[in-house]
Amino acid sequence: MASAPRLVPKPDPDAPAPAVPLTPELCAALRREAAGHDPGGAAAGTARLTPEILATLRRELEPSPDDPSDFANRLRLSQQRLDAISARLPSPTPPRARSPLPPPPPREPYPLPPPPPPPRARASPARASSPAAGASGRKRPRGVPGAEMVRARVAASQADMLQVRNMVRRARLIFEALRGRCHRNTEHHHAGRNRADMRALSAMIDGELCLYRDVRIVGPVPGVLVGDAFNYRAELLVVGLHCHTQAGIGYVPASQVSEGHPVATSIVSSGGYLDDHDNGDVLMYTGSGGRPRNGGDHLSDQEFQRGNLALAYSCNYDVEVRVIRCHDCDASPSGKLYVYDGLYRVESSAYGPGKSGREVCQFKLVRLPGQDALGSNTWRSARDLTDALVAKIRPPGYLTMDMSKGKEAVPIPVRNTVDQDVSPLEFEYLVRPEFPAPPKPVRRGHKCCIYSKTACSEMSSKCAASGCACVKRSGGGGPAYSADGTLVRGRPVVYECGAGCGCPPRSCPNRVTQRGMMHRLEVFRSKETEWGVRTLDLIQPGAFLCEFTGDVLPADHPRIANANTNASTGASMEEWGGIVDPRKFPPRWREWGDAPAAVLPDDGEEPPRFTQCPAPGYVIDVSKRRNFAAYISHSGAPNAFVQLVVRGDEDESCPHLMVFAMETIPPMRELSIDYGVDQ
Repeated sequence: MASAPRLVPKPDPDAPAPAVPLTPELCAALRREAAGHDPGGAAAGTARLTPEILATLRRELEPSPDDPSDFANRLRLSQQRLDAISARLPSPTPPRARSPLPPPPPREPYPLPPPPPPPRARASPARASSPAAGASGRKRPRGVPGAEMVRARVAASQADMLQVRNMVRRARLIFEALRGRCHRNTEHHHAGRNRADMRALSAMIDGELCLYRDVRIVGPVPGVLVGDAFNYRAELLVVGLHCHTQAGIGYVPASQVSEGHPVATSIVSSGGYLDDHDNGDVLMYTGSGGRPRNGGDHLSDQEFQRGNLALAYSCNYDVEVRVIRCHDCDASPSGKLYVYDGLYRVESSAYGPGKSGREVCQFKLVRLPGQDALGSNTWRSARDLTDALVAKIRPPGYLTMDMSKGKEAVPIPVRNTVDQDVSPLEFEYLVRPEFPAPPKPVRRGHKCCIYSKTACSEMSSKCAASGCACVKRSGGGGPAYSADGTLVRGRPVVYECGAGCGCPPRSCPNRVTQRGMMHRLEVFRSKETEWGVRTLDLIQPGAFLCEFTGDVLPADHPRIANANTNASTGASMEEWGGIVDPRKFPPRWREWGDAPAAVLPDDGEEPPRFTQCPAPGYVIDVSKRRNFAAYISHSGAPNAFVQLVVRGDEDESCPHLMVFAMETIPPMRELSIDYGVDQ
């Protein structure tokens, strides 16, 4: 990253160049300002300095190609001093009138120079700060974000893209781990209002784990994709997408812009104003202010100040802003969902009476072309598609409405609009693998829960404290799953209650994977990944997705050596025999639910003590029988991970391969896991 360029509006080519005479009063004001006295030249008998005067002087001091090098250097030094003086001057607030801003410059796009390369990896991948922040040697007060304006280059290579994507994913994983722990602690102590998200954000700020906290990024944020969804506004701060937990407009203050004017960087649009209008690519956005804290109609006029003023100057300087839309969402734990919809240009600003009768600031934002599909439109497409599938109406391009033929709890449709390939329908569908019988007799009648009728059904901490054998086998630190069925944290092996346990199978919270898949997924074909799996629902982090199935073979089977040889050459699954080896999956489970010990709250929660377990002694052959999990794609920055699960008294050398979500996955996004092929 590097400092953002000067944001100078393009002047009228036919207008005469203004001249500022260097009067004795102006020279005296410059000397006093450079010495740090009398800011703005307010002393009696001294000329008043304004950013416009200094900008004009700076243009007059522009070196000519014919100037001697020594003289040109002196002119540049003078320009730097003028810039420093201009940065210290207060930003003028336009008068309240029908046209509160001076006439905008011609609407030709401002030619910004190419942005710098993405940030290099640091010792702590969850931190990204500006070079200037560390050079000052002074720690910024807690809770105050940095104000240095920078522009980041969009990652061009696959390696750079994976690097910044993993930085964002790691920051979100830490936030979710802290939020979940704060939520559980508040639940157990029956506290009042539980703002676990804000407590998690506070811990990340204290631990300096928020990304790009030292800067204000103009344009795209590295590692954040169009369509990314967030359950909490605090997450927007964690990844550097928006810099306020409440204010709807994020901006760079005037003191950090060379012209002395604030510039907007992002907005959160919730459609809560009467004058708002949104059709996706064009957004009519009403400024902030004038309403009571709990919402309702405007009670007073809005003013061009703070965020409103910044948006107006973004229109003048043609600086794009990030747009995050807020939607009501029952599937989100906060009841809200924040979707990043990309970059927009502020095309116009206006000031006048709104529908409430009060004066409001209104802005017209137009989406920039060439971006990925609008996240909000994708959501609507997914909803229409699921409605059609529920009504058993086959949309165009679908080969079948359910490749499992009723074997799964949720139908799995197959879609191909690319070519004539129908290979997913040619395999026998297998819901669960057929493991060999355990080497020793099963201990029938073993009751893992003392309170088998209450503890498991109520999912209280009593189940963990009462001596539940399965919970203890998982390594302590509380139950493996939360009350809503999400995995609390990754473990080498999760021990679920099994057939020999006394708890009821359908209500026991320690039998999450035994209830089958709960989310609507589809197998689809694309030109980029061939066959893949994507979600039609919003999937929460830690949610159970599916199980890898196929024919179980011992790890020393003769086919395994040949399959490993073909796999090392980069052959496809069909070419190397369709073998899924559990030992090849990287331990991505370590990342889920994990947070640095330094930022964990002192809540008395028992740290996990993982038990040693044998490596899986089998492989899965999907060449003849399989389920849809065989079509999940590989990624170095996956949004799902594989967790080993043993049920009751099953053989520990034959754990189930369960897939869990690693992040919030929006509808129509492809699932991916790390198969370990890059190692």
